Amino acid sequence: MNRLTEQMVKFAFEMDKSEIKRQFSIPQEIAHFTSTAQIAKIIAKKRGIDTRLATATALAHDIYRIKTGINENHAELGAPIAKEFLKNHSDLSDEEIEKVVLAVKNHSKKGEIGTPLEELIKDVDVFDSYFYNIKKESDPYRKRFYKLAKELGLSESDYEY
Repeated sequence: MNRLTEQMVKFAFEMDKSEIKRQFSIPQEIAHFTSTAQIAKIIAKKRGIDTRLATATALAHDIYRIKTGINENHAELGAPIAKEFLKNHSDLSDEEIEKVVLAVKNHSKKGEIGTPLEELIKDVDVFDSYFYNIKKESDPYRKRFYKLAKELGLSESDYEY
């Protein structure tokens, strides 16, 4: 496990407070951000995207929800928290952190097209969530899921989104 992953897991455990009502438990959040990080590395390599940035984005993309338990507007509200976290716990340059923060901020806008890093985290988030049986019934989510499945050479008929 790399240093940034370890720091994110520690951060999540620190946020595991019983008085916070959560849609997803901290163990669920950790499972999601660690598996998205692994998937992001694979897809980033395939797409020619820096795997360090992909990993950092995947680890931090739900940081607001982890900190507060609140899902509503978590992407945009998480951007400044992700920025501070990455400044304190990563070796990324300020420019690289800004790219990651932009992707974190926009990762919930599944119907919009953004930078390659934004597209990566949107795709990976939908794909990983599917395998945890968390599916949003919307066309942008469905389209992203099937687009990534096709990119990976998976048969569309094997999955029902």
